[in-house]
Amino acid sequence: MSAKDQPLILGGAPRADLLPPEVRDLQRGKKAVRLALAGVVAVAIVVAGGVGFGVVRSLSSQVELQTERDRTDDLLAQQLKFAEARSVANQVDEAILARRLATTTEIDWRAFLDEVAATLPLGVSLTEIVVDSTAPSEVEPAAEAVPLQEDWVATVTINATSLTVPNVELWLNDLEDLTGFAGVAPPVTVEGTPEDGYQVKIEVHVNEQVYTGRFEEKAAG
Repeated sequence: MSAKDQPLILGGAPRADLLPPEVRDLQRGKKAVRLALAGVVAVAIVVAGGVGFGVVRSLSSQVELQTERDRTDDLLAQQLKFAEARSVANQVDEAILARRLATTTEIDWRAFLDEVAATLPLGVSLTEIVVDSTAPSEVEPAAEAVPLQEDWVATVTINATSLTVPNVELWLNDLEDLTGFAGVAPPVTVEGTPEDGYQVKIEVHVNEQVYTGRFEEKAAG
C-alpha cells in the first residue's frame, strides 16, 4: 500500500513540545540529584549499620571481659578462703616428715633387751647391759678382728654371772635369733672360779633390721 493510500486520522493527541530545552535539562538534573542523594542516603545507612554493629560487638566483648574478670576475682576470693587450710595442711605434712626423719633410727630397746633375757642359759643372770649405737661409719673396727662381719648400727654389751661354767656356745646360738643380729665381736670372755662364780661378757652387733620403722609403714600406706 502506498503512502497516498493510508487513511487520514482526525482528532489525534497533539504532540507539540513547546518547553524550552533549558527546562528539560533542569528536570534531568533534578532527577540525577535525587538519584545521587538516594545513593548517599543508602551509603550512610550502610555505614551507620556497620558502626552500630561494631559498637554492639564492642559492648558485647566488654561485657564478656568483665564477666571473666568477675569470675577470676571470685576464684581468687575462694582461694583466699582456703589459704589458711592449705597452710595448716602444709604444716602437718612438714611435721609428719620431720617425725619420720627423726625416728628413722629408732630402736625399741625394751623389746630387744627382753629378747636378750629370753636367751639366757639356765643359771645365768644378767648384771648389766650397755648399748652403744655408734655405727661402723663413725668408728671403724679392726679389720683383722672380725672377718666377714656384717654391717652394724649398734653394739649391745651383755654382762652376766653364773655359779657354774655357762654353756656359752649354746648361748651364742640362741643369740643369733635376735632381731637385727649382725654377729658377735670377739673375744667372748668367761672369767671366775667355782668358789666365786663366773663373769661372762659378750658384745653383740645389730644391723638396721632392729629399727622399728613404725612411721615408715604409715608413710608408705
